[in-house]
Amino acid sequence: MEKHPHTIAQLFQKFIQNRCTAEELDRLYRYFDTDEDEDVLKEIILAELEREIEPEEVAKQQPHLSDLFDQISEKVLVEPNRPSLYRKMLAGRWARVAALFVIAGFASFMSYLYIHNRPATDKVVQSDMVYPQPGTEKAVLTLFNGKEVVLNDANEGQLIQESGITVSNNPEGLVTYQIDPSVAIVQKALTHINTIRTPRGGQYQIILADGTKVWLNASSSLDFPSHFSGDSRKVKLSGEAYFEVAHDTMKPFFVQTAESEVEVLGTSFNVMAYPDEQHSQITLLTGAVKVNRDEETIRLLPGQQAEIKRNSDVVHIHTVNTEAIVAWKNGIFLFDQSELSQAMRQVGRWYSADIEYMDKVPAVKLTGMVSRKDSLSVLLDILEHAGGLEIDVQGNKIMVKQSK
Repeated sequence: MEKHPHTIAQLFQKFIQNRCTAEELDRLYRYFDTDEDEDVLKEIILAELEREIEPEEVAKQQPHLSDLFDQISEKVLVEPNRPSLYRKMLAGRWARVAALFVIAGFASFMSYLYIHNRPATDKVVQSDMVYPQPGTEKAVLTLFNGKEVVLNDANEGQLIQESGITVSNNPEGLVTYQIDPSVAIVQKALTHINTIRTPRGGQYQIILADGTKVWLNASSSLDFPSHFSGDSRKVKLSGEAYFEVAHDTMKPFFVQTAESEVEVLGTSFNVMAYPDEQHSQITLLTGAVKVNRDEETIRLLPGQQAEIKRNSDVVHIHTVNTEAIVAWKNGIFLFDQSELSQAMRQVGRWYSADIEYMDKVPAVKLTGMVSRKDSLSVLLDILEHAGGLEIDVQGNKIMVKQSK
């Protein structure tokens, strides 16, 4: 089968426009089920999501997209126990990215186009003006000398240079700690702790003095020293963060949360430990980590997750879709059979909104993908269609109930 990027892009466009023949559909589906050229496939889908659509094209595509959206929503998003091509694909050889870029991707992709292509209503027009806005790169850094710095793209450059330690901020939302080995670092700088905090509706990235990279999700905080002395490197986390730890066999890296401690030498992993969640999760992407809880130590393998329920001594080990776990770091909401309440807590943190259920919490599980750059009105419209929900927004409060 021919797999030139321009050829598959043309097929994809014909698919969106409902102009594919049966043979072309077969070629497209077989292309989506191959390991080759994954980057090309991702670029095609993401480029389509960002493409501006002309009014004439909107009118032409709307009936097809509406029908396609209804079919996919019925078969994929709201019937989790029904056999589907999505589940078959997840079990196949492309499982690492299938949930993101195959049928689940199609469902959200069609949802995205459907919402953007249908005629504007008073609700959608109004929502863009009054709904809470998507999160941005913002945080507050409390330096070891007690100074507080608001981090955003307007506050860039060198923040402080003291005791051989230079702290800088760049416009891409990245704080960097650098140590000058030629300067004797005073004891005060070694022992004082820095803290970086992201509010609701904020995220940020930091490179620690040892070269470890940390991505902080919304409503999170990280305590860390300006310089790692002694025979270990220790930080403390509340909320959620993704770590790429610099390798140092002589100094293991520890992440402490309220429920556990994670020990690593050099690896990439995600820790979710929000106080308002009923459990914390440690998910390993590469390398190896040890999860220490009380007297128990558990070693994780890549693709495994340790789940610790609050006020419980039991640690559950699962094999998980790591793409879904770290999707937030890549600017995506990726729901993979996610409980509605858990998904809505993610939405609340990112859009700085409060969630309220007008009755009991609907027993809905969601599967799909939405960009974190999308307006709240787009996201809520997709959730309403996907989950059979009625959602209303008043100020920064999102009210949810099951449709009758």
